[in-house]
Amino acid sequence: MNFDKLHHLFEKIKSDWKTDSYVEHEFRNKSYSADLGKISLEIPFLHNKYLNHYTDLSQVKTSLEFGLRKIIKEKREYYGGEADAKTYAEKPFGSSIKTSEKMRVYLDADEEIINIEAKVKYIEMILNYLDHVLKQISARNYHVKNAIEWERFINGT
Repeated sequence: MNFDKLHHLFEKIKSDWKTDSYVEHEFRNKSYSADLGKISLEIPFLHNKYLNHYTDLSQVKTSLEFGLRKIIKEKREYYGGEADAKTYAEKPFGSSIKTSEKMRVYLDADEEIINIEAKVKYIEMILNYLDHVLKQISARNYHVKNAIEWERFINGT
């Protein structure tokens, strides 16, 4: 998954949550234009929607992390002078790196590794956002209950 797709997905998730979390109401006039019962009944469906996003992105993140391990191994062999001759014919590299400190510098600066690590970090940011969304959805029952109790209090019942 490339950054454009990740960015588009994140923007869609944020837009969906903006729509899904909105409840039209008036505080002082004591009127709700949204049915609190309907909002309450939609909670499991909202939870499922955003949990599916969370699960799908977690799977993508795991795949990237496993792929990253493989690439780091290949890069260590490449920078250490242990890759096959065909690899060096396609992409020559000067002398092999012998110290672990210098190897770390080359691995940290490798564009392919940086790209994958950046995707993982971006997915972690989206997962953090989804975690907060899921917590808000879980708390929605309490918000609905409080709104109903407030209505009862205002109406004297």
